[in-house]
Amino acid sequence: MMSNITVTNSGFQLRDVSVEFKAKSAVEVGNYLKHQIGRQLQERLIVMSLNSQLDVIASDTIAIGQISSIVVSPREVFQIALLNNASSIILAHNHPSGHLIPSQEDIALTQKLREVGQLLQVPVTDHFIVSTDDYYSFAENQFK
Repeated sequence: MMSNITVTNSGFQLRDVSVEFKAKSAVEVGNYLKHQIGRQLQERLIVMSLNSQLDVIASDTIAIGQISSIVVSPREVFQIALLNNASSIILAHNHPSGHLIPSQEDIALTQKLREVGQLLQVPVTDHFIVSTDDYYSFAENQFK
């Protein structure tokens, strides 16, 4: 697995440059994400950019937070999606505690990003919360 770290004026971006799979099922994506960020000790937010065939064209870590929180704005999320020329995106973040039930903040962020994605015509197709052993998919749970 190869990754690049790029320093920008506003921080960093960690890009996985070896993503080679289709995001056709929550199980495939969930298993990939458990491996990528499930064991991290700090929360990380990933944006997976997809083309129209659901190929993952990029997977970018856009924020690293604390043990139980992360701060991100819609601008940061969709800036990377637009730069990647994504047709849609999948969001993912880890819960180092292992607790997979979405918090009220997780639900509010997901709803806000879905609204912005619709305006920009870059829909959020799913949002995953992952731990070492399992994942929660908002899409599998009807975005509840």
